[in-house]
Amino acid sequence: MDDAALRTRLDAILLVLATNALLLFGIGLRYSREFTVGVGVLAALIGYGLVRERRSDAAQ
Repeated sequence: MDDAALRTRLDAILLVLATNALLLFGIGLRYSREFTVGVGVLAALIGYGLVRERRSDAAQ
């Protein structure tokens, strides 16, 4: 399998995973709004910390 085919498959998988996450987030907002917002904020903070850590490692 060449790089282009592999990249296409990975893009498709990422699209399916993102759609799944948005669907679960929407269902969570419908049934348990406070918990879902809390999990979303926690995920955003963890993601921000990971991005900031990578940028500081790259700057050194």
